[in-house]
Amino acid sequence: MNLEKTVINDRIAALMKDNKAINNKLKYTSPESFKKALKDKKAKNNDELRKERTKRYTLEQEEDAEFIKECCQYLQKLGIVKSQRQFSQQFLSKSQDYLGVIICEKRQPPINLLHRLVQNLIQIQPIYEDKYTISNYLDTLINKGNQIITQRLLKYL
Repeated sequence: MNLEKTVINDRIAALMKDNKAINNKLKYTSPESFKKALKDKKAKNNDELRKERTKRYTLEQEEDAEFIKECCQYLQKLGIVKSQRQFSQQFLSKSQDYLGVIICEKRQPPINLLHRLVQNLIQIQPIYEDKYTISNYLDTLINKGNQIITQRLLKYL
């Protein structure tokens, strides 16, 4: 998914750069026919920009839901939770159907929910500190969760 996201981000950057170049040309261009062609191209770029940003947003939503699902599956494997329903209640502090809804509807979970999940993973990590593989994978999940949270927060700046 990261490769696809990189391609989308590169395409968005290229379209924005092209629009900036068009704006500069519009400032210094006098023939109206040429201006109209530039404005048409800019409108086409803007349409494509909207589509690419929508793709990126959808991809990010899926990544967040997949992260939560991955955490649930790993905790099930460890025997900490028995089902998605129990995971939703104990680790997300939500209703028992919450995870199922997020996965099916491909919703983007709120940042505070991701933070709560990461904090709960941090709390159980010391239990497995003598089991290197489990502790290492929990650490990987915690880092991945923190990256998702950081990326989402950076969008607000």
